[in-house]
Amino acid sequence: MRLTVLGSGTAVPVPDRLPAGYLIEHEGGAVMVDCGPGTIRRLAKAGVTPEQLDAVLLTHYHPDHCADLVALLFALRSPHYRRRAPLTIYGAPGLRRLVAKLTEAWSWLSPKSYQLDLVEWLPGEASVTGLKVTAVPIRHTAQSLGYRVEGERGVLALAGDADTCDELIELARDADVFVCDAATPDDAKLDGHLTPGLAADYAQRANARHLVLTHFYPACDGVDLEAQARARFDGDVTVAADMLTFEVGPRR
Repeated sequence: MRLTVLGSGTAVPVPDRLPAGYLIEHEGGAVMVDCGPGTIRRLAKAGVTPEQLDAVLLTHYHPDHCADLVALLFALRSPHYRRRAPLTIYGAPGLRRLVAKLTEAWSWLSPKSYQLDLVEWLPGEASVTGLKVTAVPIRHTAQSLGYRVEGERGVLALAGDADTCDELIELARDADVFVCDAATPDDAKLDGHLTPGLAADYAQRANARHLVLTHFYPACDGVDLEAQARARFDGDVTVAADMLTFEVGPRR
């Protein structure tokens, strides 16, 4: 699997980070995890068009994680695209209501040349483009899910926005890459979010191999977030940046 960070920021606009979005590519297809504002433009920069996208996994329904659903569904109405394969969007209960309300506001979001499938997902397992994906409840909102993605040769865990909860250990257990909220420095924790040190604690307890810190508020600027995580985690640490790409493979 290949993971591309489409957006490593938050709802606070900054010049160099878009809100949350990630692209997973493998032989079976292309999956987007979250689609914050602007991230489908980054999808294009990664070389994937809307009609090549097979599925979208939403961690929760805050706008900085899902607002580009509007842009994606509207783009697929363009005569430029002739999509025929279904597009499947997965999320916690409430997904159908969200898309119905968006379509009520913008009738132009209704699919014309393809089938749109909306799957409201309780915690559990499903096959998504041939990948085994496990949805794990995460402490942030009442509807928040993290996703554990298992391919033939690697395990990827994406926490979404997260606060302290033992489910993060289940999510990231022995993962090759663990993408985790680290919204603010260790001395400035926000309710509903983690810090680099807390993310590192979960990565250590889960025996993850590589921790990727993400979802940075401006308070992180100029702070050595990597050092805060390395002090509490024995594995590899990366501070995410938009368009950074990772190959997700097994331990060597």
